[in-house]
Amino acid sequence: MIFFYFVLQILLLKRYIYCEEFNLFGDAGQAYALEVNIGHPPQKLHVLVDTGSTTLAIASYARKDSGIYFHQENSTTLYNSGKEVQAKYSQGTWSGNLASDFVQFPTLPMVPEVRSDIALITKSYKFFMNGSGWQGLLGLAYLPVAAWGENVVVGSWLDFVERHVKKPMSFELKLCGTHSPENATHYGNLQMFDDKNSSAISNEFIFRTPILRKRWYEVGVLSVHLINSTFKNNVANNIATEDSNKTNGGIDQDICRELNIEKGIVDSGTTSIRLPDAIFRQIVSELSNSVQTSNMLILDEFWYHGEAACWPEPQEWNLPSLAIDLLSTEADNQYFTLEIPAQNFMRVVTARNNSAESGTVSEFCYKLGLEAGGKETVLGYTAMEGLQVLFNRSASWIGWKPSDCGPNARVTGLYNTTKSLLYLCQLTQPMPDVNVSIKAAQWTLCAFSIIAAAVLIYLLAPCIKMFFVRPLPRSQQISLSQAALVEQET
Repeated sequence: MIFFYFVLQILLLKRYIYCEEFNLFGDAGQAYALEVNIGHPPQKLHVLVDTGSTTLAIASYARKDSGIYFHQENSTTLYNSGKEVQAKYSQGTWSGNLASDFVQFPTLPMVPEVRSDIALITKSYKFFMNGSGWQGLLGLAYLPVAAWGENVVVGSWLDFVERHVKKPMSFELKLCGTHSPENATHYGNLQMFDDKNSSAISNEFIFRTPILRKRWYEVGVLSVHLINSTFKNNVANNIATEDSNKTNGGIDQDICRELNIEKGIVDSGTTSIRLPDAIFRQIVSELSNSVQTSNMLILDEFWYHGEAACWPEPQEWNLPSLAIDLLSTEADNQYFTLEIPAQNFMRVVTARNNSAESGTVSEFCYKLGLEAGGKETVLGYTAMEGLQVLFNRSASWIGWKPSDCGPNARVTGLYNTTKSLLYLCQLTQPMPDVNVSIKAAQWTLCAFSIIAAAVLIYLLAPCIKMFFVRPLPRSQQISLSQAALVEQET
């Protein structure tokens, strides 16, 4: 009996761990969504987890493609300020009202329920995707990129949590991609913990890149290039040759400056890896040539225009992996490499049945997970799947390591260069916290004001003196001395 009870407890524990292991889910191209309870009594919704924005924004109206939304009238704890706020994204915009209510995430037991600012979306344009399984988004970036309105900025949910627990918070994303080539639904896990108790976890992330600016999660992307897809299976001397080339060859100055000319950010709310136009064309040209050597026909519409390519069976891609070099926190002349396999960027978008027969799939469609980004570089979740990514906000770094789920991505390094990468690539030096910057600006403004006032008083001193000092009557005698003449003229 005792043995049976013990086995039952093990099974229950295993079931609990399995259920709690993954709390992020999403359909193809729709990023990863997390369950959230808002208001009292709680209303269950799903929000997209987005490191490329800051605001917790929730749909508060019925849309054509979805009747699921937050009902303001059903929450007894909602406070609606009536102030208009808005936000604009790379794709889509929305506008609404600033409100506050209680927010709690059931699958984040270590995070307490807090009252937080919420943007209640009342109007949107190309923001919600057709058939999307989420009703809003949870922004996890910094306050400078929050939604805004006239004389108002929407506060960050994460900032409210930190004020409540009186500790800085970090979070980890483990994005696993799809279960199999036959299923386009992807899954993953979000964990949150305070920095004080996360030292053991932080030590596991030996590959860290600094957060250069606390707006988005802006990092130093040094190079993006293709490597041999069979790199992991190469013999030792080939691996040594590859490592030697990277160590001695260093980083191309023109490429790294082009990658960071506007910004390079880590954005879980974006699907693809977005690259500056010239670098995108070069990468795609090499991928297209690799496909042609394997006698597979893929049209230019797939590579350059985002069209899907479909086959009657799932594809196993024998293509080069994509290497993304990131600046290391260890030294300004060191970097490491994310090796992204073709399974990441040759993305399954549908696995559908055209014959309408149950139990069979007759068409598998793929899209390219790379895009031309103009001048900006964005590492969307395509660059994160198969990896565990730790965002340490207070220490200003992002850690990377291989995951135990998803594509067979890996991290290699560290590699050395002979010059400072901050100087070579013209990267922005790591900036202090936003609040410290604001205080510094306030003190600077105060100092300028004091100096300006002192200069003004000095210039007005003669005028002020005239009001308080009665001048003596001038002598009627004429003096021809040079000294007296100068004094009178003065």
